[in-house]
Amino acid sequence: MNALLAAAPGIIGGKLLGTITVVGIAVPATIAFVAGLRGSDTIKINNKKKAAWWGVVIGNLWVAAGGTLADIANGVGAISKGVLGGDELFGSSPGLGGVALILAACAWAPKWKRMVWPAIFGLATGVVMPEVGGLWGIIANVIRMVLATVVTKVTGS
Repeated sequence: MNALLAAAPGIIGGKLLGTITVVGIAVPATIAFVAGLRGSDTIKINNKKKAAWWGVVIGNLWVAAGGTLADIANGVGAISKGVLGGDELFGSSPGLGGVALILAACAWAPKWKRMVWPAIFGLATGVVMPEVGGLWGIIANVIRMVLATVVTKVTGS
């Protein structure tokens, strides 16, 4: 009887939702992010703070997931660093920390009519954060530690 129960699907092994990887969280979170920005009736991303924070978390999830999602994230980060980090725009490079600060300011400072802009700037901030280190790196590490804890608790592994 115990062998039958052990082999039965369900939450017996402590896996509430089965095995979930970072990709298994990143993809549905991205779907929720896009749905919330487009006006979902269940996911409300209706102000710049929510849009920017969702972007930061999604950017970190993409980098942590690896593969194609990390390639997309690194492309976003490369564009941000290329446009804002070079000598052409400001006369000299603001540094990687300066790029992260510029992106964060663009996400949170202006009054945005469309939430897609703070979401994109937040996403770019989230991608650049782990590379910067310092306070930015601490925030990125906290996001990743929370993610790891959620995955561990939900999957029971």
